[in-house]
Amino acid sequence: MIKVITAVALVIQGIMLLLFYTLPDPLGLSLSEMFAGKTLWQIFMAVGGILTLSGIFGFLKAPRALIVFYIFYFFLAIADYEVFRFSHQRLSYSFIRTYFHLSNITDPTTLSTLGGDGVGTVLWISLLAFIVVGGIFAVVFITMKKIKMDTCSKKIPIVFTSVGLGLSIVPLILFLLGTRGITVIPLVNAQIDWRFTLGKHTLTAPILHIAAVETFEHFRDNYTITDEMIKDMDSFLPEDFIKNRLDKKEYPGYRRETALEYKAKKPYNVLFIFGESFKGRLFNQMLDGDTLLAPSIWKLAQEGSLWFKNAFSGGYPTVRGTTSTFLGFPSHPNRDVPCFYASNHFTGFPQLLTEYERSYMTVSNPVFDHTLPFVERFFGDNWVLPPTAVIPGSVDSLGMDEAIKLLDKMPTHKPWFLLANTIATHIPFKNFPESYGEKSEDAMDRYRKALFYTDKQLGRLFDRLSKREDYENTVVIIVGDHDTPVDSIDYAVPQPLGVATTRVFLGIFSPDTNLIKGFNIREDAASQLDLGPTILDLAQVRKPNHFWGLDLLTEERPPHMPTLFYSQNAYYLGFRDHVLTGGLETEDVYKGVNETFSLSTDSLDLLWKKRAVETSKVLRSLLRNDKMEPKN
Repeated sequence: MIKVITAVALVIQGIMLLLFYTLPDPLGLSLSEMFAGKTLWQIFMAVGGILTLSGIFGFLKAPRALIVFYIFYFFLAIADYEVFRFSHQRLSYSFIRTYFHLSNITDPTTLSTLGGDGVGTVLWISLLAFIVVGGIFAVVFITMKKIKMDTCSKKIPIVFTSVGLGLSIVPLILFLLGTRGITVIPLVNAQIDWRFTLGKHTLTAPILHIAAVETFEHFRDNYTITDEMIKDMDSFLPEDFIKNRLDKKEYPGYRRETALEYKAKKPYNVLFIFGESFKGRLFNQMLDGDTLLAPSIWKLAQEGSLWFKNAFSGGYPTVRGTTSTFLGFPSHPNRDVPCFYASNHFTGFPQLLTEYERSYMTVSNPVFDHTLPFVERFFGDNWVLPPTAVIPGSVDSLGMDEAIKLLDKMPTHKPWFLLANTIATHIPFKNFPESYGEKSEDAMDRYRKALFYTDKQLGRLFDRLSKREDYENTVVIIVGDHDTPVDSIDYAVPQPLGVATTRVFLGIFSPDTNLIKGFNIREDAASQLDLGPTILDLAQVRKPNHFWGLDLLTEERPPHMPTLFYSQNAYYLGFRDHVLTGGLETEDVYKGVNETFSLSTDSLDLLWKKRAVETSKVLRSLLRNDKMEPKN
């Protein structure tokens, strides 16, 4: 019986892997390309997990328990595979709570989560139904026939467990040995990529896989934080932060309340716009006369603004920019912060705005961008999704309708914070109505049309804002969640990729001349990390925090100091006039000037690389051990 159950489980697993790699993806991305270096790891762990678990239940002589276990096992695996396909983001242990939240189940996009199309949805649901119905039938059949597990010998459980553990351990060995290379299989001309890399990309082997990776990360990320590492970290921090640390060794990423004089002399209302893929390189063309790119934003800037030419996001995808903006420290690819956020000790700046009325309009389900824990912590139930679009490409129009409704509800007798995001400029840049032009094959042409459409919808919100009696006491902050590659300039970036997704637009706007006088073009490097301290200034809040950035109203980042961010095991340093990037575990350092990158051997560049890598170790350790701030 153990052989039959195991054979069926392996066939089901094979079908799942086949569907995972062949069904169309909702965003048109290639899963085989995304999983390069992880496919063999996934197969080894999937098969190894099944054999090991069958062996364990074989020793226990519990066939019905094994079948029941596999029903839940494959249900989780199907959910996991398709959540990954839909989100393209790393999962965490809280994925069930996050992705099966009521707001997601009732969302109209739910069906597209499975398989990317109707056929894929039918196939996955049919497979799941077969697993459940077939499993129940098998349990009943075994019970009625009083069939027991194979009793002739213990050879089968021993073989299954041994082979399963071997398959599970092999990827770890190959990873630690740094195995590389491509093997071409004759006749079929297929390739095997032996580049084993680790990552929580599947729960197909939930016990062995997670245990192995978590054990590995526990030792890797548990760095002993030294004075030298903290000194390297201090290269990226404001002097006020360094002077006001609560505990240098225990909590090096946490500071007491700032003692700096605030620019704001009263609490200001804040309208915060998260612009989907707002490209800093393109927005800066408006400074050279291309003001029709986003005329509503340009008009707003003329009333009084700080326009940052060198602004950088906290990384790609949206969840990394969200982490950096709200929590004030760099997101790190080795620690999935948002989904751990419900239980870990982080405080986002909206939580410090205790005297503020707070609301959020999101045009996309926060489950999609893995930001639901933020939304629930910062806004509770006070957030809205626009209704389903009837007219194709009109999501931003509907979103601004909802944002305007929220704005109209904001009080005038107390300060308020309103957050809204946009979506039209999300890749592949086709989410705009036909009235705004043809969706051509030219990606940059589509991006410009999508941005023009979004800007017009933002203009409606700005117009309604200007008619409020508290308009003079309001600050508008617009920042890109990340950049996105569009044209040949973006795609000319060398490995490791990512620089083309980090330079964003950042602007702070206010008609109050006591706060901002005129149209100011800032050359200093700015970052999403700076927005927390800046908003605390606007809100007149002084509290201890883990915001690594500067108050952009009163401070400028020195020319020698870069912004710091991480993505996909790489570091990125944004200076005023260039960018440095490289892998955390590789030697090459790339220097980018005017979007052109080349290898650098300059001693100062190598020193900055060393500082970035050592700071990464500090950050990994703090996140691993939950020491970004003291426990209450």
